[in-house]
Amino acid sequence: MPVKAIVLKLFLFNILFFFALLNTTAQIDKGLQGIRGGGLGNIKSKKDSVKVKIKKLPATDYKIFNVKNDTITVDTTLTIRDYERFNPLFKDDFPFLSFQNTGQPVTNLSFDITTEDIMPGFIADTKLTDYWTHTQVPFFKTPTPYSDLSYQNGINQGQVVNSVFATNINPQLNIAAGYRGLSSLGLYKRSIANSDRVFVSLNYQSKNEHYKLKAYYYTYHKINEENGGLKDVLQFEQAGDIFSDRSRIEVNLNDAENDLKKRRLYAGQSYGILKNKFLLVDRATYSYHMYQFTQNKPVDILGKSTQTDKKFKDSLNLKSFENFAGLQFKIKQLKLESGIRYIYQYYSLDSLKVLNGKTYPKFLEYNDLSLDNSLKVKLGKLSLKGQLNIGFTNNIAGYYLEANASYTLPKNIHLSADLKSISKRPDFKYILYQSAYDKYNWYHPEYKNELVQKLQVKLSHKIFGKLSLNQIIVNNYTYFGTDSLPRQDATGVKYTALKYQNDYRYKHWGISGDVLLQKVLDGKDILSLPAYVLRGSLFYSHYFYQHNLYVQTGVTAKYFEAFYARAYNPVLADFLVQDYQKIGGYPIVDYFINFKVKRFRLYFKLQHLNSLQKQKNPDYYVAPLQPYRDFNIRFGIRWIFFN
Repeated sequence: MPVKAIVLKLFLFNILFFFALLNTTAQIDKGLQGIRGGGLGNIKSKKDSVKVKIKKLPATDYKIFNVKNDTITVDTTLTIRDYERFNPLFKDDFPFLSFQNTGQPVTNLSFDITTEDIMPGFIADTKLTDYWTHTQVPFFKTPTPYSDLSYQNGINQGQVVNSVFATNINPQLNIAAGYRGLSSLGLYKRSIANSDRVFVSLNYQSKNEHYKLKAYYYTYHKINEENGGLKDVLQFEQAGDIFSDRSRIEVNLNDAENDLKKRRLYAGQSYGILKNKFLLVDRATYSYHMYQFTQNKPVDILGKSTQTDKKFKDSLNLKSFENFAGLQFKIKQLKLESGIRYIYQYYSLDSLKVLNGKTYPKFLEYNDLSLDNSLKVKLGKLSLKGQLNIGFTNNIAGYYLEANASYTLPKNIHLSADLKSISKRPDFKYILYQSAYDKYNWYHPEYKNELVQKLQVKLSHKIFGKLSLNQIIVNNYTYFGTDSLPRQDATGVKYTALKYQNDYRYKHWGISGDVLLQKVLDGKDILSLPAYVLRGSLFYSHYFYQHNLYVQTGVTAKYFEAFYARAYNPVLADFLVQDYQKIGGYPIVDYFINFKVKRFRLYFKLQHLNSLQKQKNPDYYVAPLQPYRDFNIRFGIRWIFFN
């Protein structure tokens, strides 16, 4: 049966099924009303004459916040921006391009600095697409029990499920728990992805608000089969009917797999003295990170190995403990905090290794101190935030400075400016690494601190949209070169970007647009990016069934300039610089139709619709040897409960 006929039947089936479900729900509701108002509902007694009124609370009464108390309210709307965030990343994927299977790496179409502290990172950054950092773990404050359930189908076979439950034991104590599971088969050989994410959080304050406690436990686990990309690109580019079944295409690796585990335990508490103007603060965090790469035997495409008699198992671990003790001063709209943080880090590898006469240490162990300070001030329409962490011991000698100012101008014009200045040691993956492959063994204690300067200015208006300007300068930029070995560039990288975002509505029709213009001023040979990324949506939305059903349908197109996207290395689970294959210069067109009934939302998408025209001669890649996904049908649901 032709693909277009299958698509049409599936589309009609989903529409008919949804309306049948809606009609059934309406009939059940009508029947219940009959029981309440007539029929059996007319049989009354004096004992049954008590009327119970259930108070409905607005969604704004349900608060979600992080360890820094940055708060958002629960969102039950269905806008074009909500649709753009409903994907396996659970965030807007405008600056990203996902590999063919859900749960695999994503190619960055822009450049940004995500560092939040002076502590160096671990390894395998590409496996963190759905990972929560310390400031992303949520805490809740709910007047009644709250549940958030969602489901998305995987690629070929599988699914992504996400569930969150929160409740208040009493007005002083709120607890929450959540689980996210991903399992997706993918279209190509050896591309299965599995991941699990679990959190439990607790938020407590005493009745007199003198004592406060926030605590959470978070665990993350991701396993990826690695195929090393296409063995013969002609099987993809000149596929015809033979290789339209992507599982027939030969790949480079048939027995490789990498595995990442992360665990974090946090407890932060404070006690107020002198009428709560001063708070004694203590915060402790323990974290564990583990990465493994396994393979039955070496292959030349990844390098040579002196180990040939047993299964490969590269294993790297990082354990860290932090404890902050300080004093916080609060008065009216001013909050100032200062204290000392003790930091312990233990980075370990398999063994003490000697290769080609060079000795590589078995572990790195650090004990350090940092002076941490933060400030928040609100003066009318002006808000100021600042953070300054200074590492004053040798191992983490450096600093992290972040300052933010925001101001609301007349006519609902909002202006904000963010400044980051960072001096920190490069991530552990660049300093020390060991592998059964000979080339992936190095020790670089001589690497200097990376120096980062970032300035971002944002201007937003309800009618005229959002405009932002980014300027980033990095000295001693550390990266993986074309040979997969770490490099530290002394000349520096300079990057600038201008982004504009706006939505226009006329009656039931709407247009949504995103434009990213960017340029690498210095360091073009080590940081390659498209000069522009464009996305636009044309959609129609309207209420039906006496304002009970909200329908949103339209078309989204995304396009970016061809560029030398970074190549993916499965041993390191990281990207490296390449200069032999450009990717991009092709459109991605999706058709979508979404539904909303009260707090229930259903999403349906025909993804990469235009690839149906290039089935015989596809030319779309996400990275060298890594094709972008073909046309596929995606759907999902999200349902929020307030009781």
